[in-house]
Amino acid sequence: MKILVTGARGFVGRNLVSQLHNIRDGKARNYGIAGEELTIYEYDMDSDPAELDVYCKQADFVFNLAGVNRPKDASEFMKGNFGFASTLLDTLKKHGNTCPVMISSSTQAALDNPYGESKRAGEQLLFEYSRETGAKVLVYRFPNVFGKWCRPNYNSAVATFCNNIAHDLPIRVNDPSVVMHLVYIDDVVDEL
Repeated sequence: MKILVTGARGFVGRNLVSQLHNIRDGKARNYGIAGEELTIYEYDMDSDPAELDVYCKQADFVFNLAGVNRPKDASEFMKGNFGFASTLLDTLKKHGNTCPVMISSSTQAALDNPYGESKRAGEQLLFEYSRETGAKVLVYRFPNVFGKWCRPNYNSAVATFCNNIAHDLPIRVNDPSVVMHLVYIDDVVDEL
């Protein structure tokens, strides 16, 4: 099986790729996949676009974990979350590859903000792609994910909280009435 992981060096992508390597190398045997039959294609924002073309031609499954969550300008949300998904799906279509595609989204997709709108647009694009091609698609709306390789003050409130406690820095709670829904990265990877 040939698996394409986009966003392979991001937080979720890095954890998924690490576990896929464990499966391939026979270190994780509880997934029902013969490791020697697993080829992992890793694609990230600094990869050569020609690689995406090759990978989309050959992939048996795509995990689209690429995305933008902390841009300098809000317009980058749409380019990174919707724009790349569009490029990915167009490349699969070009090769007539209707393999299953999973896209990472966020619970923010239900909200009216630039990040949520870009994630929702990516979801809608994927559903349209499925109607057009017959490909199986999966959308995972992640809540607040935490765990190894999280970066404080970037992609995890839990990592920021722990970092601040460990370094005797102040803890900031913007709205104490907000209930955060959390999921541990290893649980996400096991589900994927």
